[in-house]
Amino acid sequence: MKERRSTAEEVLARQEAFKRRALQAQAAILRMALPVGVKVSFGEGRRAADVAMVLLKGERSRVLSLPMRLEDELGLDVHVVRSTFAAGNFELLLVFTEPLEGQRVRSPERRAALRLQLELLEQQDPDAAALLDTGDES
Repeated sequence: MKERRSTAEEVLARQEAFKRRALQAQAAILRMALPVGVKVSFGEGRRAADVAMVLLKGERSRVLSLPMRLEDELGLDVHVVRSTFAAGNFELLLVFTEPLEGQRVRSPERRAALRLQLELLEQQDPDAAALLDTGDES
């Protein structure tokens, strides 16, 4: 089966849609964080599935109240990269990614996440996991 290549217009349209999604995510993060007194800084994600990387700073309970609310609001998956307590402020570095089902099938991140889910399933119920043929003979 031959794979169809994207046209330049399709690639540009996907890039524009991704930029728009990232800006919308940043705006929503600001709308939720600033009113509760949490400072926000944005960075560039490193993976293709990364929509927004955000550093939240402030009082610990206020910072920790945000990740799940943001995940629900944005419809994105949240991953904690780092948390620290420095100079009286709690800092939480988060990356928001496209949900697993929205990622490209061939992306290394999606394959790694699926592999992790299968490993967790196997740990929880070895009999159920035996029904899944992953093609991995190791």
